[in-house]
Amino acid sequence: MQDRYVADVGDFGKFQLFRYLFNENESPMFGKELSQIWFMHDGEGEVNNDGRHIDYFERMMGSDEYLETSLMDLLMRNKREVEELEKLKLLKHARFYYEKVPKALEDRYLWLNQALMFSSRSQVVAVAPDNGMALRCQRSERSFEFLTLSSHYTQKVYPHKYIFADEVSYFYRLPYLEVCIVYQHLGRCFPHDEQIESLLEALKKEYHYVVAIKHKPYSPRAFFFLCKSQVIKESMELRLKAFENEFSDFWQLFA
Repeated sequence: MQDRYVADVGDFGKFQLFRYLFNENESPMFGKELSQIWFMHDGEGEVNNDGRHIDYFERMMGSDEYLETSLMDLLMRNKREVEELEKLKLLKHARFYYEKVPKALEDRYLWLNQALMFSSRSQVVAVAPDNGMALRCQRSERSFEFLTLSSHYTQKVYPHKYIFADEVSYFYRLPYLEVCIVYQHLGRCFPHDEQIESLLEALKKEYHYVVAIKHKPYSPRAFFFLCKSQVIKESMELRLKAFENEFSDFWQLFA
C-alpha cells in the first residue's frame, strides 16, 4: 500500500465492502475486530500511473454517502495519506498496521511476526499488498503456482508488493481468527473471471471454506475470504450475496 493510492477507486471499493460487512447491525460479522495489514512501502523504483482513478464519485453516487463525502474531503484537502483513513473512522472496530515492509528477507520475517502479534486477537484479518498473492502464471493450464516467502522472495521484482503463500497460512492459523481476507489484483495472464475461479479452486484445496467477490470498475480486483468453518463461510456468503444484489453494477460474487 502506498499513500498515492488513498481515496482511489480501489480504496472506495474496499471500504464500501468492509463497511457493509462489519459496520451494520444485521451483518453476522458486526462487532468483530478487524485488523487491516497494509503492507506499506514507498514505491521506490516504480514509474506508473497507479492511484490515478479518482474520478469515480459520480458513478458511485448514493452507494455509501458517508464514504463518498469522507474520501472526497481527503482529495479536496490533498491528504492522500494512509493514516488519514483511520482518522475518518470508516470502520467501527478496525485496527490498522502501518509498519513498512522491509526489503531484506530476515527483516521481512521480523515484520511478519510483528504483524501477526498485532492481529493475534482479531476475529478478522485483511491483508492488502499492492498486487495481492505472489503467483506464477501457468497460462496454458489456466492456473497459478503459489510462491512462498522462503523459496521465492528474491525472485519477485518488488516483493514488498505481494503476500506469499506461507504468510497467508500464518495469518489463517491465528487462534482467534474467523476470516482472513486476501486482496488480489487481477492481471493479464488469462481472463479475469477465470483467474478468480482458478484461485478459488486452489485456495479451497488448502483452506476449504473460501468465497470471493470481484470489484469490477476500472482495473478489476478480487477479495478472497478464507473462512475457518462451513458455518462462517455460509453466513459470509449470504451477506456477500446481498451486497452483490444491491450493487451488481460494481460487484460479482464467486463461491
